[in-house]
Amino acid sequence: MRPGARLVLGLALALAASCAPHRVPPPTEPLALPCDGAGCLRVLSWNLHAIPLVSPRPTARLRNVADAIRAEAPDVVLLQEVWAHAYAALLERRLADAYRLTRAYGCGRPYPCGGLVVLVRRASGWVAAPPTFERFKKHASWRRLREWDGIAKKGMLLVRLTRDGRTIGVVDTHLQTRYLEYRHNYTTVRRRQLEQLRATVDAAFGDRPVVIAGDLNTAPNDPSGLYASRVAPLGDDTAAAFRAACPACSTRPPPKMPRWIDYVLTRGLTATPTVTLIRNEAIDTPYSDHEGLLVRLACARDDASCGI
Repeated sequence: MRPGARLVLGLALALAASCAPHRVPPPTEPLALPCDGAGCLRVLSWNLHAIPLVSPRPTARLRNVADAIRAEAPDVVLLQEVWAHAYAALLERRLADAYRLTRAYGCGRPYPCGGLVVLVRRASGWVAAPPTFERFKKHASWRRLREWDGIAKKGMLLVRLTRDGRTIGVVDTHLQTRYLEYRHNYTTVRRRQLEQLRATVDAAFGDRPVVIAGDLNTAPNDPSGLYASRVAPLGDDTAAAFRAACPACSTRPPPKMPRWIDYVLTRGLTATPTVTLIRNEAIDTPYSDHEGLLVRLACARDDASCGI
């Protein structure tokens, strides 16, 4: 059987399997203060680790994720690793009254293009235009099936949000993973992907305000120097002050090597960020193998000078 056929068969079997629910009570208070005016935007970026045949109890965890999103009520949610259309549909059904879901099709895979999904809160007033997906030109070899990235067709999902005549660009992305267990670091691949990401954002949005978020698989202290040379020039790192105050914090919890690899970057926004994490008790309990990165962007005054 060809690798592609095995992939499709495996996904079909996984989606047909039933999963026992694993629930935790939602937080009694929002982790970050809700927005109380137009000059405020709450953004959540979260790698959900929803991988058929790999992730334990994926549909049960996605229900927990949906409950957490509902409790926190971020205005824009940028999700990565939603590796099945059925998983996206589950989130869409569970949050249909509160969020509109955006994903891209046509990638020749049984999941949203790049595993990327964007949710926009209905009550926020922001409306998403049809998305554009751009695949990364540089990626690992598809022959390395154990690593997944080579056949995943990762890339970036670009969405324009409009409200009251204002437009904000939103970019959801997920870069090449390191596979040190197979002695592959892929620094060159990520460098090329970050260069493509910047060029695409520049061409698509120009000087307009932009939020770029996702799993960049690159830590600020990586010996590669990619953070300083390629990540930081993309925009303002909203979590920089948070990390300085909590150097032990990471977005990928133990027992894996703790690393900060998830970001919410902004361009053309002068809003003040407040950052917090939606934490797991353990890997995939109750949510994912990544912490959710929740950022509140607040303007000093409610006018167009802030960019929101």
